Amino acid sequence: MRAAIYQSLGRYRIDAEIGRGAMGVVYRAFDPKIDRVVAIKTISLAGQQLDDEEAYRERFAQEARAAGRLSHPGIVTIFDAGQDSESGEPFLVMEFISGEPLSRMMSGGDNKLPLPTALQFAEEIAEALDYAHSQGVIHRDIKPSNILITEDGHAKIADFGVARLNQESGAQPGMIVGSPAYMAPEQMVGKEADARSDLFSLGVILYSMITGFRPFQGNSAKTVCFKVMNVEPVPVTSFQHEVPSELDAIISRAIAKDPADRYQSGAEMARHLRSFCDQTTAASTVNSVYRRALETGEHSRVEVLSRRLQDNKFFARVVALLAFIALAVIVTLQISETYRRASAIEPPPVPGLAAPEIAKTPKRMLRMIRPAVKKPVSELAPEQTATTPAAPLTETAEIEVEILHHFGAASASVWLDDQLIFDHGLRGNDLRHPLFKTVEMNQITSFRSSPGRHMVQVRIVSPANGYDQIETVEVELVAGTQRILLVNCDKRKMLVSMQ
Repeated sequence: MRAAIYQSLGRYRIDAEIGRGAMGVVYRAFDPKIDRVVAIKTISLAGQQLDDEEAYRERFAQEARAAGRLSHPGIVTIFDAGQDSESGEPFLVMEFISGEPLSRMMSGGDNKLPLPTALQFAEEIAEALDYAHSQGVIHRDIKPSNILITEDGHAKIADFGVARLNQESGAQPGMIVGSPAYMAPEQMVGKEADARSDLFSLGVILYSMITGFRPFQGNSAKTVCFKVMNVEPVPVTSFQHEVPSELDAIISRAIAKDPADRYQSGAEMARHLRSFCDQTTAASTVNSVYRRALETGEHSRVEVLSRRLQDNKFFARVVALLAFIALAVIVTLQISETYRRASAIEPPPVPGLAAPEIAKTPKRMLRMIRPAVKKPVSELAPEQTATTPAAPLTETAEIEVEILHHFGAASASVWLDDQLIFDHGLRGNDLRHPLFKTVEMNQITSFRSSPGRHMVQVRIVSPANGYDQIETVEVELVAGTQRILLVNCDKRKMLVSMQ
């Protein structure tokens, strides 16, 4: 073990090994010169060509100097850099953080954090990234294992400067390096990462902290990369109904495919997160107090809250509006409750079916949840704007159809028990990547059906590619469950499976 080999590195006395990765080992050490505990990260040169080693060392020195310029509460400080006199391996001397990685905090229970905690960490990371970017330093590998949480509950970014070295070491042409689940799309096609790439990674982390899982998941790096580049994740509010819908807009902007659509700076993202937290906290506090006042008749609590909020400049402007809204809720509480219970939202019709046809089969095909191509209502054909009453969701099962294809132009048709339920053109994609020669696009739609045994038939036609295949599968649907119909347009044979 390397921990047994190194008793010291330069003037630093090694105390214990505290971490190990692909690029080297992290030690807790002691600096006798200034009497403090430090962390030392060794950088392994294993696999480096002799001709490349000198260039790598020079690059290491440049990155260490760049990272050493950073001095921010949200960034692990680099104190020193050197190399072992015997092995010649370079090392970095850093601030020792007595805490744990964010990845470890997210690995227990349901893998998610309380919303206030997740928002606090995201805001702190965004502010730290903004500072680093203003100094011309891009991290390139923001992920939970590179975020350390201190004992007093604050986030610090580690491995600035080292991330780029890790990605360059041993990389071959056409190889994706780094962490695909957190990488921005432009990094996957070989483009240079910038500040917006780091913010994309932060958006993925925020999504994961709130929901307990990553927005782009797959059983292989290739699948994950494909989804990062092509698939829009399900909004966080679909899984966490208590989360305000405004958070969807923040996360969607952070993880936008096009860098121009993202936050352009960490300061901008931090400002939006802070504003969202303040508004959410204010609304939650006011509603809680007014609710207690309604239940107990202690209206004096409302007055106490108002006086306290007046002491805060931010809340002074919103308290009057929130008080008016809360009082209106008190007056109309019973009426609103009755109205909500009686309200029902009619689902949109199945594209391609006229209203009379829908009425004939209300149990087989209730509605389309996510059409492949979204259009304004004004652009839909008359038969697409009709509505029909839907059965309760507990009495239906959902089928999600996921079509993976490589065509520039094609059409897909899906029948449920000889009833056409989906008939749309498939989107093409001009962006090609060396990993995605045969699979470039992923198109998803969902629909609901009555439980029981059904026959599902899929036909994919692409005249330009001489492709016309039909496959049929038998499915057993259980009420209240979701099944995934995966359609893979392989060049030899279309593969259809139900998961």
